[in-house]
Amino acid sequence: MSPAQTSNREWAMILRLTRAHIRLLVKETRKSYPVEACGLLFGDTSSGEAVVKRIVAVKNMLESSTNFQVDPQEFFKALSKAGKSGMQHIGFFHSHPAAPQPSATDISYMRLWPENIWLIISSIDYAVAAYRTEDDAPREVAVRIDKEC
Repeated sequence: MSPAQTSNREWAMILRLTRAHIRLLVKETRKSYPVEACGLLFGDTSSGEAVVKRIVAVKNMLESSTNFQVDPQEFFKALSKAGKSGMQHIGFFHSHPAAPQPSATDISYMRLWPENIWLIISSIDYAVAAYRTEDDAPREVAVRIDKEC
């Protein structure tokens, strides 16, 4: 059973992506390997559901295979553009050279951005998982992959 589910509880949050989004995540992960890929998720949230409408890959300022830092100028530029399109910043994505589970470093940054979703993709098998901070602890977010629109 995942951390976000118990036998008496539904998922606290659902993240909706399309197959095209997954292909983009895989492409960015392969392109930047062995450095962690990273980027921004934009879209809408309502009623316990976050719908990704745009993914923006950005430079990993650390150029590290185990950590990432989003370029602040690219972040601001993407945030401004998304805002003009009526989208919200709903989270971050990054790759891991292992299973898609948050590291201790991820968890510390998740606590600074508790409303955001953290999507992690494995650079080994391209499995994805998403997390969000709830009660100061990471909780898994259900990931739903929809057909193309």
